[in-house]
Amino acid sequence: MGDTIPSFDEIMEAQNIAIAMQHQHWLHKELFTFQFWLILFMLLVPWILWWKLVDKRRLVEILLYGSLVQTVVTVIDEVGCQLNLWEYPFDIEPLFPRFIPANLTVLPIVFMLLYQFIPRWKPYVIMSTLLASVFSFLMEPLLSWLGIYKLFQWKYIYSFPIYIFLFILFKWLMELIKAKQLQVRTRKEP
Repeated sequence: MGDTIPSFDEIMEAQNIAIAMQHQHWLHKELFTFQFWLILFMLLVPWILWWKLVDKRRLVEILLYGSLVQTVVTVIDEVGCQLNLWEYPFDIEPLFPRFIPANLTVLPIVFMLLYQFIPRWKPYVIMSTLLASVFSFLMEPLLSWLGIYKLFQWKYIYSFPIYIFLFILFKWLMELIKAKQLQVRTRKEP
């Protein structure tokens, strides 16, 4: 590029070319591969299992928790991909090049189930650490081996403290929200 700064129109043209290339790659190299079917499975089956396990009396609370997880992990994934720390050579569709099953299904569901089944802090932190190990040192390498996840300037060990931090952050946020809600309810009661 040298000294020239691209115009907005040039950036949009480059983006249009990239989108067309991405669509062609998806149609001819990703669609209906083993990885495609595995990703589809990862996208759908966990929600079926979650629905059987979720405490329906706490559905709004648990879904709020899951929505927080979905939002934050999607943003983190987007930043990581934009910075070329990692990328996904396979996905379920061509236009949203982030790993949708992890961001919208697997991670939120695991986080929600942990939140639901382990209410006390000490066991929650212990289990969070164990799950962070599974995600960082088992699932991420497995996805890499399957060609679904490609690391560039990232190492699995970097993910480990981030997962732990997120587990703790989301539980803390939910405890804060629930305390605030209880405070408001208590003030309204005669």
